[in-house]
Amino acid sequence: MRRTLQEIDEALVAQMREHATAYAASTPVRRVAVVANAPLAPSEERRDLIDGSDLVIRCNSLALDGPDDPPCVGTRTNVVVAARTTRPTPGFLRDYRRRAYFVGDTFFMNSPEPPGWPPQWPADIGAWLLSNRAIGWPLKYLLQPERAGLDVNPTTGTQAAYLAYRLFPEADIVLTGFSFLHDREQESWGYHVAGLPPARVHPKHKLDREGAFLQGLIDRGEVRYVA
Repeated sequence: MRRTLQEIDEALVAQMREHATAYAASTPVRRVAVVANAPLAPSEERRDLIDGSDLVIRCNSLALDGPDDPPCVGTRTNVVVAARTTRPTPGFLRDYRRRAYFVGDTFFMNSPEPPGWPPQWPADIGAWLLSNRAIGWPLKYLLQPERAGLDVNPTTGTQAAYLAYRLFPEADIVLTGFSFLHDREQESWGYHVAGLPPARVHPKHKLDREGAFLQGLIDRGEVRYVA
């Protein structure tokens, strides 16, 4: 029997939800913390909120609190949303067999042969591609509907937030570490990881649109932000 595109999308989202939930600290998943990589000041309250969540999603050059660090971003990670070009930090592959990894592919949507996993990633990492059918194109369209999502490639942080929003719409979704919520004109950004130099913002990352999109979710009460 022929399935509709909506049915295909729902099936893909259900598969991703099941995969992510398998790595959750506890179920049902009632609270999801999405931790982006902007530098953050110490906060025991934020640390406890992150590490006390049922599911913690981090991305790319992620940071984790070390044993001698002040409480800030916590230590738990259940899901990692990554780009192939990410600069791995010490925490990126830590306990990777106990995490779900999703790799965004929006930069390679029109490439007949997208590149494989970076050679430094373990062969048994078991990463999944984020579905462009169910996640990539819908997010691109939301960011730039007047051009049907063309010429905009969401940052990995926004992909992580949108993934949480699509997979766990009934959960308490907490965002933190998103610098472009408050600085949408930045041309480079820093990282919470000490010693990691700032990176140039790619021209196809439309931070003004991403910031407005996330702020809309916050204003409607669909997610909340913790500074």
